[in-house]
Amino acid sequence: MHFDIYIDGHPETHWMGHALAETGCIWITPTREEVAAAAPEAIAGFCAWLRRHGEPRAAAVQPGEITVAVIETREVPRLGISGAAVGFFEPDREPVTDEAIAVALRRLGYARLDLFEAVSMPSPEALHWRPPGKERTITENLLHMRNAQFFYLDRLFDKAALNALLPPPWPEATFESLQWIHAQVQRILLELPERYRAGIFPAREPQEDWTARKMLRRFVEHELEHLAVVRRTAGQWQTASGSA
Repeated sequence: MHFDIYIDGHPETHWMGHALAETGCIWITPTREEVAAAAPEAIAGFCAWLRRHGEPRAAAVQPGEITVAVIETREVPRLGISGAAVGFFEPDREPVTDEAIAVALRRLGYARLDLFEAVSMPSPEALHWRPPGKERTITENLLHMRNAQFFYLDRLFDKAALNALLPPPWPEATFESLQWIHAQVQRILLELPERYRAGIFPAREPQEDWTARKMLRRFVEHELEHLAVVRRTAGQWQTASGSA
């Protein structure tokens, strides 16, 4: 099975591979040269994750059955740092369809199920424990994930339109607000007007180009990036607290 892969990153942070044919399929390596080598195992693992969630289009594939070709590489300063730009690839220009929206929302839902499983810990203090290196607590990661979904909608919609779609006040409790914004994203994407489904939307802070398809993939990619961080933090807490 063959996959085209796309790479963005920077020598001062890290590099990320994307199999854009499978929305959400990403992997991170320290160097650009490692991205292609890591691709088969990452893609096979992603397909296995989809199958575990009953994804109707997921194929059973082993790493040795996968070939890849690097199609585009984008050097993006500060990639991986919150608020930084991300890569823009040629397939991101394709208008989104109802099917593309449905696929992204299904996978966002799988990631959200895994997220709540990851944070269903016996001790509430685990949610506020700060891991070594001054990284985010689990609660801080959850709030970041919530805010990122608003951020991605903001790449397409102007402030007035977005405020009308998501009028304040937002729920304040962490889990309630996380679920609320997730439900709003589902509603907005399922009703996405045609004028937003195609074309390029210049954004500021950071200054970069966005499209609806880029927005869809980043919804899923970002959720999976931070799901991995939350799982790592939960494991570190279990080790530090002796509850493993």
